[in-house]
Amino acid sequence: MPCHTISLGAMHYNECPIQPHIPIYLIIIGVCGLILLMLAYWKNTLSEGFWLQICLLCILSIVVFSVIWFLTGTVWVYSIYPPNYNSSAVGHYCQRTLYLFAFWFNILCFLSVLVTIPCFAELVAKCLQARGMAYCPYSQFPVGAAILTSGGAIITGCNVENASYGLTVCAERTAIQRAVAEGHRSFTAIAVTCDIKDSFVGPCGACRQVLMEFGSEWDIYLTKPDGSYKKTSLRELLPSAFSPAHLAKNSNYNNIF
Repeated sequence: MPCHTISLGAMHYNECPIQPHIPIYLIIIGVCGLILLMLAYWKNTLSEGFWLQICLLCILSIVVFSVIWFLTGTVWVYSIYPPNYNSSAVGHYCQRTLYLFAFWFNILCFLSVLVTIPCFAELVAKCLQARGMAYCPYSQFPVGAAILTSGGAIITGCNVENASYGLTVCAERTAIQRAVAEGHRSFTAIAVTCDIKDSFVGPCGACRQVLMEFGSEWDIYLTKPDGSYKKTSLRELLPSAFSPAHLAKNSNYNNIF
């Protein structure tokens, strides 16, 4: 999307003599998106230290600027034409394609802010809350997990240990079992946290396999006790995974014979 935004703005840069701000708006918002993607990648390669703090500061600065620029662009876009304007009838205004792209870009960005940010903020908060409910008298290692279903529900879980150590259930699996028992079968994200403060800790191998049972396109938020998180994916954490699709292929092969 950032590249498309930059390209469309650049293509029509000299075609909006009455309102030149729209192509400029699209170019800058696209550049900000690319910078954020690069900073996010850089952040995931850094460990705790000075450069991580610098990276986070840069991300925060770009986000603040993007929000201000988005609001400014909203004024420019909505103050010119109604959504159904006819560019051929008004002379040298921006082409209808460019205007409608900017119009819907604003609409979709606004909706994503309203829906996505509160949702994932709550997901992280819920996993931190679930950690406090952990039953771990033997390891003293509390873990919390919160799963986001496709329908927007958040289901939490914590690790539950047992005197027969092998019967211990991890937080991620507790959350999955609760979600399935409540009728959910489709999930989009999970946030996981523990008490380790200086690094991001992911699910164990068994939990990754259990998550894979319900699809490979999970977003996984590895969360520290202070609420900071690192976003990764199940596909990245469990490459070349065994999944239900392999059983289906094997079943089809056997049916041939």
